[in-house]
Amino acid sequence: MSDQSSHNSQVLVLMCMDFRFHEQVVEQLKLRGIKTFDLKADAGAVKYLISSEKPAVRDWILENIEIARRLHHINAVILINHLDCGAYGGSASFQSKSEELKFHTEQLKQAKMIVGASFPDLKVGIMFAWLEDGQVTLKEL
Repeated sequence: MSDQSSHNSQVLVLMCMDFRFHEQVVEQLKLRGIKTFDLKADAGAVKYLISSEKPAVRDWILENIEIARRLHHINAVILINHLDCGAYGGSASFQSKSEELKFHTEQLKQAKMIVGASFPDLKVGIMFAWLEDGQVTLKEL
């Protein structure tokens, strides 16, 4: 019989599948005191969570949050998007970095509302990441 406490996780982190960010984002989350977390990596992170384009994908993401809540006893969800995300067409789809950041901030806020409405017992945080000279910066929004 397994020890139930070994299956507890503080947070579910939903971030993009882009390999350039994983290792450094994980390190930065641990430095912020988030030691144990479930990681769900999907193209575009919150893109299909807020879109009506693929409702089955939204349902799958929400189901994963429910599974983490029920089985791993998470108390929070952190949603992370990043600069130059290919699922959104990359930085080339925007006139400027500030326009891109504003767009992603709005996407993350919408996703936060959806997750919060679906799971009012969970805290929901939003973050944005960007890569510069091989270094990832992760900022809370």
